Amino acid sequence: MTTIHIVGGGIAGLTLALTLQRPEWDVIVHEHRRRPEEREVGTAFGLWPPAMTALDQIGIGAAVRDRGVHAATATIRTADDRALIHLPRQDVVMIARTTLHHLLRTALPARAHQRAGRVSDSRLLTGEVIVGADGARSVVRRDHWGRRAAARSPGTTVIRGVIESDLAHGEVTEYWGNGQLFGITPVSAHHTNWFTAFPEQRFESTEHGLRHLRHTSGHFPAQVQDTLAAARPDQTLINGIHISRTLPALVRGRTVLIGDAAHAMTPNAGRGACESILDAVALGTLLNHYPPAEALRRYRWRRLVSPQLIRATSSILMNVALASGRSARTRNSLVRTLTRG
Repeated sequence: MTTIHIVGGGIAGLTLALTLQRPEWDVIVHEHRRRPEEREVGTAFGLWPPAMTALDQIGIGAAVRDRGVHAATATIRTADDRALIHLPRQDVVMIARTTLHHLLRTALPARAHQRAGRVSDSRLLTGEVIVGADGARSVVRRDHWGRRAAARSPGTTVIRGVIESDLAHGEVTEYWGNGQLFGITPVSAHHTNWFTAFPEQRFESTEHGLRHLRHTSGHFPAQVQDTLAAARPDQTLINGIHISRTLPALVRGRTVLIGDAAHAMTPNAGRGACESILDAVALGTLLNHYPPAEALRRYRWRRLVSPQLIRATSSILMNVALASGRSARTRNSLVRTLTRG
């Protein structure tokens, strides 16, 4: 029997397990149990049309549309609420990460076995395919590509959360301030997703982080102030972020990387979950049609270039959004001049 080990039970890993359709294969999803202090918060993923097409392909797109909300308009604004960029209209489905995770998990076929527990050394797994779907700080990537291939920190702190009120009104809005960005998006009919990023800082607690934001974000407009006033520590997460280094190939022997393990990126472009889904469906489709070695050979470069371009673009946008002082003023003037033309 062919055994596929998927290390990581997040969006990428579960999507791959759902895509695999060969009943004679033994599919094992290794999911690390969360520590008691790690909380699930239903912050939003934005799923662009290509990702939704991939979810349609594996039979879960309709359920995602039913549980998500559509956000067709997106605007980038200055901290004093003047429009910088009106992005082209897109049919983006916003859905809580906890909801998407639940939909994928409940759709898994019986042949996909979920195994709780940390994989400390993926080289010890026996099977024809080892899939690293274990996030930006991937153990699989470390084991097979070495510690030098580990993701790096850009020195940015991200705080994100959900509030029980609709302050987004169906639109995605991102404010570029002085060394800080603040975004507000819909996540459901009665909840709002929000996020902010700024140069790295450490906080002793989530409440401390929220107090800091309420103190330092007064230059943003009322929509931001109302969001922060409604934010609760139990519905807020504080994270550093990690960005993947570029690899020459995503396959090494019987091992393959997908999702954030392959191309972790800054969150401001809203494409991380989309690229994870596209990776998983592309790899799963190849494994459905070819023997494992041939499928991996075909996948080797298939999903290498496009996500890395998106990752690089996302990093550039983050740097532009977090400009401060004279650089921020120059950014605003330049963007207005370019978009006016």
